[in-house]
Amino acid sequence: MVNANWRPTRPGGGGGGGTEAALDEGCWRAQLPPRSRERIVDKIPIFKGRYLKILSMETERQSTIPNALPFNSAGSSSEDSAVKRARLPSSNQDETQNAVDYISQLPDAIIFHIFSFLTTKDTIKTSVLSKQWRSTWTSNQYMSFSLPPGGSQKSKGFIAFVDSVLSRYTAKKLKRFLFDAPCPASMRFSLGWWPQLAVERDVEEVAASLDRWLQFAVEHDVEEVSVTLNNHRHKIYALPQILFSCKTLVSLRISRCCFSVFGTVNWCSLKILRIELAELNDDGMMRVLSGSPVLELLELKRCVGVKHIIVESKSFRELVIDSHEFYGQASMLKISAPHLLKLCLLGKSRGGEFRLDEVSSLIEAELNFEMLDEVKARADLLKGLLERLHNVTKLVMGSWCLQALSLMEARDMFLPSLKCRHLILLGAAGHEGVPEAIAKILESTRLLEKLFLQMTCTPDSEIGLNAEWAGCRVFAGEEFWNFVKWRIYQCLMHLRHVEIVDLSPPECTFAGQNSDQQYQFQIIPSI
Repeated sequence: MVNANWRPTRPGGGGGGGTEAALDEGCWRAQLPPRSRERIVDKIPIFKGRYLKILSMETERQSTIPNALPFNSAGSSSEDSAVKRARLPSSNQDETQNAVDYISQLPDAIIFHIFSFLTTKDTIKTSVLSKQWRSTWTSNQYMSFSLPPGGSQKSKGFIAFVDSVLSRYTAKKLKRFLFDAPCPASMRFSLGWWPQLAVERDVEEVAASLDRWLQFAVEHDVEEVSVTLNNHRHKIYALPQILFSCKTLVSLRISRCCFSVFGTVNWCSLKILRIELAELNDDGMMRVLSGSPVLELLELKRCVGVKHIIVESKSFRELVIDSHEFYGQASMLKISAPHLLKLCLLGKSRGGEFRLDEVSSLIEAELNFEMLDEVKARADLLKGLLERLHNVTKLVMGSWCLQALSLMEARDMFLPSLKCRHLILLGAAGHEGVPEAIAKILESTRLLEKLFLQMTCTPDSEIGLNAEWAGCRVFAGEEFWNFVKWRIYQCLMHLRHVEIVDLSPPECTFAGQNSDQQYQFQIIPSI
């Protein structure tokens, strides 16, 4: 009978008691060769099969040899050693002895690069991979925390977890600090007010601690900060004033926070600023822009209160206004940025208008916004924008702007000549007047070289597909292009590249028309 106590003992160990002592102590892992733990785990099924086979052979041999020596309890007999060697082939023994622990030999730069893609919670879990990784996470310069929903108990546990992580931090500098309080999917689509109230209560419980965490980030020269909350009230959390004096800050993203600026802003290194769902004012925006001399990108999404955006910095390159909320019916957002290179007006707005005062350096513009009031009253708005964008070389226009262009065509309104060389039109094929709008914009862009036309027809288009619209013009397939064939043909002759994409879903297709069609033309002008 083979003794089950086959494990090796420590040098100088005697019987089975010494073996158990060696297993109880934590130093037994240090006796294993590098990377042998992973290899042993991988080879357990192989070892198991070989061990059972050898065990059966040894039992047979002992039954046939009468003078076979019994196993010593201390495992010191030569036959015991022979059986142990038989369990592991010599090739595997050499492989184990010569194995290289590549995980432990990774440079710190690569380890920290891996950490940059993980949350802090997942980063701490990597400490089990290797002895070198056990404490590496304490100097990880990329921190990411997400508040779990679930009431007061989970909020307190989360606060204790973040405090514990920060207390063990050993690096002098912090590159990224991300915090978000996501709304669970089960609550996101709830029609009641109670789930949202629970999320807001969780945010209120960590508000005081969040001030302390942001102060820790500022004291460690943080470069990137993101605070994203999910609550209906903008004023549920106010950013601490110490954040406005962070000289090392390069990128800042704020969502659903009170963005109140009372003192001087010193963001001398800030290049990217994104603000979402915040109540702003002109004075605070002026302080922020004047205190950010190297700002390159400013994005305002669903913000309310600001009426003027004036940026004189030569480094300012891109401005994105998404779903701007105007104050009142006669409000206006004025933009003045003489060194701005790219302007994007996106999303849905109501009751106001955009005015471009000084944007002479623009080379790219995207007008993919929608005013939720009468389109007939917005033809003048689009005309004013195009007059200020006559120098851009790349222009993107959405469906609403094409509708406004068709009204300008119906009223014989003058459209200024554009220097655009790359034109992208995103329209709805069911909207009346789209062909005339395309022809009008093409006739105003005589320097155009490349045209990309994407047509869609969604179920909620203004012109439906039922019987009551049977008398309306529907532009699809050949009928779409035959309507203003000659005007468009004349405009396309001088282009180098034309791409037409039809992304209509199946429920919006017509007889003889297939969805997801794409046409490309390479036009070579005759000499």
